[in-house]
Amino acid sequence: MKSSRMWPILLMLGAACFMSMAACTWAASQGSAHPGGNSAASSDDDANAPYKTFDAVPAITMPPLLLDMSSTSVVVEWMTDSPGDERVRYGDGRLDHEIVPQQDGLIPVGAMHRVVIDGLLPGHTYQYQVSSRRVVALKPYWPDMGRTVQSPVYSFTTFDPAKKSASFAVITDTHEDVDRIRGLMDMIHREPVDFVAHDGDGVNYGVSENQLKDRFLEPMSTGLQGRVPLVYARGNHEYRGEFARSLGGYLHAQDDKYFFTRDEGPLHLVVVDTGEDKPDDTNVYAGLNDLRDYRSEEFAWLRKTFTQENRTTTAPFTVVLGHQPDWGWLDGHGEQWTQLANRAHIDLFIAGHEHVFQYIRPGERGNDFPILVVGQDQVARVQVSDTELKVVVTDRAGKLADEFSLKRKGK
Repeated sequence: MKSSRMWPILLMLGAACFMSMAACTWAASQGSAHPGGNSAASSDDDANAPYKTFDAVPAITMPPLLLDMSSTSVVVEWMTDSPGDERVRYGDGRLDHEIVPQQDGLIPVGAMHRVVIDGLLPGHTYQYQVSSRRVVALKPYWPDMGRTVQSPVYSFTTFDPAKKSASFAVITDTHEDVDRIRGLMDMIHREPVDFVAHDGDGVNYGVSENQLKDRFLEPMSTGLQGRVPLVYARGNHEYRGEFARSLGGYLHAQDDKYFFTRDEGPLHLVVVDTGEDKPDDTNVYAGLNDLRDYRSEEFAWLRKTFTQENRTTTAPFTVVLGHQPDWGWLDGHGEQWTQLANRAHIDLFIAGHEHVFQYIRPGERGNDFPILVVGQDQVARVQVSDTELKVVVTDRAGKLADEFSLKRKGK
């Protein structure tokens, strides 16, 4: 009797279990409808469900740096303490334009932010503001987002080849010395300049993004105050270290090169990359350098620049900016670069590398132009008009190292 009464109960329990298992299997096949779900079904069924937004605000750890200004464009760089997107609002008098960059259809996400503003007018002053929205988790669907941080509003003035005058300052070989950078920048701001040039060796060798930020980019950007652009020439120490191959993402000019030209008023500026100071096959490089081919490419560019670029002959003054005064290691063919500069009738070469002041007169190294070597703790201030180029070099103690002027010559 007991056994026969149990059968209906067992059959009911079995059916319930079967139905429960079927329901669980169906639910698993459908996936979660929660906005954070990762299944393909949930993304297809409810793609517009809201993503999560957390109360996480990034901090700007490097204020905006203006890099490689031209008459119609400029690079704006900044860093945050955590990954985020990037956008720049700008305008002439009001922030009525916005740039949100994309690469291959994706908005960049990271702690380093680099945006090119183009389509600008020569000699115009623009206001701008950078912002980054925190990306908490970059999931394939419904990334977890945070809040947005905005910088103060800054301003810059684009280069203008039609200006009657130009002014700039040159520093070099700061070698990760933050106090040196801050002291030199304080000197520069005693008189306004159109831009500041760093002539290389900002780091001892490339280690990491944080090293580059903390020991070079952040003190430079703070000193430039978000309004004075930086022109950068690569030094030989920037070729070294595990992070050296990544430096272009932070220091390249707009065309992803380390050599380029820019024009401001009567000044035609030619920036060159003087490479390493030893042959490629020196054991210290372990066969990982190929400056021979790279410098050949650069030489072809420089020859074309000097022979075909109109401003080389029409600008009142042509100044070459490069780290090493002897053009760097060129397999003994450095005189070819000097002869090219002689034929172009350049007016001045400004270098660093030696860490002490030097003035190399025309003729001393086969050069028809003076070569100014700026010392490690010095500022060279250059004023250019239609008829004259004046240079004053002082050290951090305020002592005058040299001053001279060059008259405009026929080209």
